[in-house]
Amino acid sequence: MLTLSAALLLTAQAVKRWASQNPQLVEKYFSRGIYPVSSKIQTSVANLFPFSLYELVIVILVIYGLYRIVRLVRSAFRREFIRELTGFFTLVILLFSIGIFLFQFLWNLNNYRLPLKDQLGLDVTGNSVEALADTYEALVLRANDIRRTLSDTGDTVRTGKKVKNILETAWEGYITLAEQYDLFHSQKVKVKGLIFSRIQTISGYTGVYSFITGEPNINTEPPLVTLPHTACHEIAHQMGITFEDEANYVAFLACKNHPDVLFQYSGYLSALTYTGNALYRNSPELYGEISGLLSESIKNDLREIRNFWHRYQKETATKIADRINETYLKSNNQPAGIQSYGKFVDLLIAHYLKNNSI
Repeated sequence: MLTLSAALLLTAQAVKRWASQNPQLVEKYFSRGIYPVSSKIQTSVANLFPFSLYELVIVILVIYGLYRIVRLVRSAFRREFIRELTGFFTLVILLFSIGIFLFQFLWNLNNYRLPLKDQLGLDVTGNSVEALADTYEALVLRANDIRRTLSDTGDTVRTGKKVKNILETAWEGYITLAEQYDLFHSQKVKVKGLIFSRIQTISGYTGVYSFITGEPNINTEPPLVTLPHTACHEIAHQMGITFEDEANYVAFLACKNHPDVLFQYSGYLSALTYTGNALYRNSPELYGEISGLLSESIKNDLREIRNFWHRYQKETATKIADRINETYLKSNNQPAGIQSYGKFVDLLIAHYLKNNSI
C-alpha cells in the first residue's frame, strides 16, 4: 500500500511539473482531449441524482473515519494498538495519494492550459483608471435597465421553486457561448444545492466544484440574486476553467447570454460589485460619482447581500478557509492566491474596450 501510494504521488507530481512547462500540449491533449470526455461521463452520472454526490462522499468518509478511530481506541484494550495504528495511517496515506492522483488527472491539469484571455482574444494589459471607470459606469447603466424589468416583490424574492429553477437551468447560459467558442459545451449540467450550505456560509464561501463527481455545488443560503452567477461560476469549473478570475468572467458571459432575466441581472450585479470595489480603491471620487447612478432597487439588493454575510459569516472560520484556499491556489499555478478573484475586473475592462460595450 505504501509503495502504491508513493507511485501515485510521484506520478502526479511529475505530470504536474511537465504540465507547467507545456501549456500548449496540456491545452491540446488534456483540456480539449481527455478532459471533455472524462468530465462528460462524470456529469452524465451526476445528473441522474437529485442530491449532491459530493456531499454523500464526504459523509461516507467522515463516518468511515469515525469507525476507524473507534477501532483504534478499542484495539488499545486488546493489545493490538500498534498493528491497528499502522493499518490506519497506511490507509490514510493511500486514500490521500489516490485523491491527489485523481485530482490531477480528472481536473487540475487544466490549471496549466493556455490563458483564457488569449483564447478569447482579450488584451488585459495597461488598463487605466479611466477605462476602469468607464467599464463600471457601463455595468451600472446596463444593470439599471435589467433591474427595472424585475419585480421587488416577486422576481427577486426567494422561493424553493426559484432556487430549484436556478440549479436546473444555469447550464442554458452556455448554449450560446458553445456556439461562439469551442472551449465551451452545451451539455446539460445540473448544479447541486448543498444540504450543508450553512458550513459554507459561516466560512464565507458560495460554492465548490467536486472533481471526484464532476458536480458544480453551490451554497443556496445567500440572497437569490447572487445564486445564478454562482451557479454559472461552478459550471465554468466543470468546463475546465480552473482559475477563479476566469471562472467569474465566464460566468458573467453565461449569465449575460441566459434567457432568464434574473440570470442576466445576477451576472451584471456581480460584475459591477467587483469593478466598483476596484474603482473605489483607485479613485473614491469617481466611484462615488458613478455609484450615484445606481437605482434604489440595486442599492437595496447590495445592502441585502452585505447584511446577509455580516449576519452569518464567522471571522475565524473565514480566516481558516481562506488560508486553506490560498494554499491550494498558490500550489496550483495561481500565485496571486485568493487575490486572483480581483483579476475578474481586468477581463471585464478588456471586454468593454474590445466591444465598446458591456
